[in-house]
Amino acid sequence: MIQPVLYTVILFLISLGQTAIVPLPSSTGPCDVTLHASELVDLSRTDPFDPKRGKRAIMVTTFTPFNCGSVLSTSYIPNATARYEDETFQSLGLPPGTFESLRIQTQQQPPSCSIHGDYPVLLFSPALGVSRLMYTSLLQNIASHGFAVISVDHPYDANIVEFPDGRTVIGILGNITTDAQFVAAMDVRVQDMIFLFNQTYDQQVIRDIFPLSRGNSDLLALDRVTISGHSLGGATAAQTILVDNRFVGGINLDGSLWGSVVDKGLSTPFLLFANANHTQATDPSWGTFWSHLRGWKLQLRLAQSKHYSFSDFPVLVDSLSVSDEVKQIVQADRIGTIGGLRARNVVTSYIVATLQYFAYGNMSELLSGPSVSYPDVTFVDS
Repeated sequence: MIQPVLYTVILFLISLGQTAIVPLPSSTGPCDVTLHASELVDLSRTDPFDPKRGKRAIMVTTFTPFNCGSVLSTSYIPNATARYEDETFQSLGLPPGTFESLRIQTQQQPPSCSIHGDYPVLLFSPALGVSRLMYTSLLQNIASHGFAVISVDHPYDANIVEFPDGRTVIGILGNITTDAQFVAAMDVRVQDMIFLFNQTYDQQVIRDIFPLSRGNSDLLALDRVTISGHSLGGATAAQTILVDNRFVGGINLDGSLWGSVVDKGLSTPFLLFANANHTQATDPSWGTFWSHLRGWKLQLRLAQSKHYSFSDFPVLVDSLSVSDEVKQIVQADRIGTIGGLRARNVVTSYIVATLQYFAYGNMSELLSGPSVSYPDVTFVDS
């Protein structure tokens, strides 16, 4: 079944009268960023959701920062996924070719110079039923500040996963509701993230998924790896750290927490970043988890935001020509009124400041207390 969030968010596309090239906002950091999609197969695991009992395979996108070369426009999501999203919502009046029209700025040609390397790494897991591709603008923006980012699609969990050979896997977990179901889904994600982390120690894999590493064997700083995620991805980040202590820090973007980490807590530094209505009172898992955190911790709240303010959906809404009526519906239900560019840039700023602390020990003033530049961010607890 189609995720309810996509039914709602897709309303903003219905008012599009024609297919056009739609550029998304450029990044704010000093680095250009190249994107690369790859498939990784875990030969040690059988996919628990695959009816054919094949080996577990995941799709990843790597975001590599560098400083030279021209920035070009590329497709926001690949063709099969774009066609699937168009067909899925055709009955709602979505014009053909809408998803194909979306473009994002990215470096397409490998540069011949200025690949610095030794970049701290961020692993990212998306919300339940949402493609990793729906965070491309946010993650590219983070990478532009000097971090190598790897985003993950969890097959049968994401609404659609498109593999390089053209096959697609449609999600089947959209209707899960019980604690046991969420924990089971999260546990599969945790194994995906640990598998991915392990793969970063394989030089051949790194050359494949980070093409720029072919000219720089020191591209990644694997002693400075952070894990983050949105919604169930944020819960996945916390649980993965509990299982695997190699991570230097974790970030949960507005996700309720599940599994043993809620009661066991963590000694690893951790950031909780909530939407305007997400509190320890509305989400008991946050209060319990918070009380068991033993390392550096910070809890922030973003004003005028909703759950999907921590994705690309607000940027997509603002980048497309939509009626005020449709925009208000989406804002009220899913993305808030903070504005797409503002949401992306605020979230990026606090994530980057947190990553710099995790990776280098540099405590930014941004993490020390309220900022006049970001009055929409409340320091809930630390």
